[in-house]
Amino acid sequence: MKLKFLILIVTLCWGVSSQAQQLPIVKYDIDKVTAKWNDMEARLTIDADYPDGNTPAARTLQRWLYELFTSRNFHGQILTGKQLMARVEADFIEANPIEEMKKFAEDGAEEGNWFFNYRVKKEFESSRIASFTYSWDAYQVGNATSNANIIDISVCKTDGRILGWEMFNSVQHLKKLLDKQLVEKFGEEGADLYLKGTPPMPRAPLFLKDGVRFDFGDYTINIPHVYEETGEYPYAFLEYADIEHLLTDEAKALLGLSGQTPSLNEPEPASDPNVNAELFRIYLKSWDDLHNLHQNDDFKFEYAPNVDFYGMKMTREKVQESKVAFLQKTPDYEQVSYRLKATKTDASHVRCDFLKRTIAQGKSRVYPSYLIYVTEDNGTSWKIERESDQVTDKNLEMKFRANEGRDKLAWSMLSAAEIHE
Repeated sequence: MKLKFLILIVTLCWGVSSQAQQLPIVKYDIDKVTAKWNDMEARLTIDADYPDGNTPAARTLQRWLYELFTSRNFHGQILTGKQLMARVEADFIEANPIEEMKKFAEDGAEEGNWFFNYRVKKEFESSRIASFTYSWDAYQVGNATSNANIIDISVCKTDGRILGWEMFNSVQHLKKLLDKQLVEKFGEEGADLYLKGTPPMPRAPLFLKDGVRFDFGDYTINIPHVYEETGEYPYAFLEYADIEHLLTDEAKALLGLSGQTPSLNEPEPASDPNVNAELFRIYLKSWDDLHNLHQNDDFKFEYAPNVDFYGMKMTREKVQESKVAFLQKTPDYEQVSYRLKATKTDASHVRCDFLKRTIAQGKSRVYPSYLIYVTEDNGTSWKIERESDQVTDKNLEMKFRANEGRDKLAWSMLSAAEIHE
């Protein structure tokens, strides 16, 4: 048990301290013929920068790539890059391209090679954000059928949130600039062919060193003449100097365009000097991991025998049941806690205040949260005695006041009735 705890400490300390460092990247370069039939073959290629590690940004990117590569919803699986590449290859073989080749030959085709190419590229990384591009294309020799897709993502390295259109003050004004550039770049005819009239917005902006790239992802290669002439994906690029007025203050801070510090990247508030804040940061990270890895059987080890759980008195067994039920109901749930402030409230209690960002059912929220830890062995180990957040506490306070008001009114009416009797 001691060895396990020591390994956990080393791992979690590395995860906390590495948030501002460069993401560890594992490079995968795969080129395999996975199926052959007569003179035809199916070939799979993967050229991927895979973000390894367990930082918030890495976890977001791993989840993103898992869903793109496998076409499956993420349900808490933690896969290394090697495991993900093996799964992609297995899916490719399971698709049974040999049957497709046979059908292709029955139609009189003499060639029918299938090429499926996946690419993941780290486009940019600073101390605050990381930007990646995923692209996929497939084509069949002899059938002149090709299609492709490109998807972008930029994440905040502090908490792993995806940076999207909320970074701009006005998406409508931004769209006008994009429409204008696309027409200038491809011409009226090219823009119409590519984007079928009024250019739509791409899935997400890609934040780079000098500006923002907007990739228009879904397209078919052999239809629009623009790709045949230029060999380029349809995209627009706007320099920060031209769109700074459209960026929010937090976006400017994240991108290093102002002297301000973004709110989510502010240094953690100072903890009580009488508290070992690093120890409670490790406890907090372990608590996060139980939720993210859906380790349902281990929650009871984190809690004291009796717990104040969001205003309800529970045994730790009941807390365990509540956690299990919630995670089963919300299989995509993830959370990351940051900006810890640890305060010693008495000889046996430490309160940990922090921000908790959650992802559930595709939505991201931030809660000012806290845990109160208790020790019964003079600080050798600590257990959670209270778990809640400021939103819940405020609602409970309002409910209490409302009930208290009704109780006072009922008592006044009863007293008046007694007097009149």
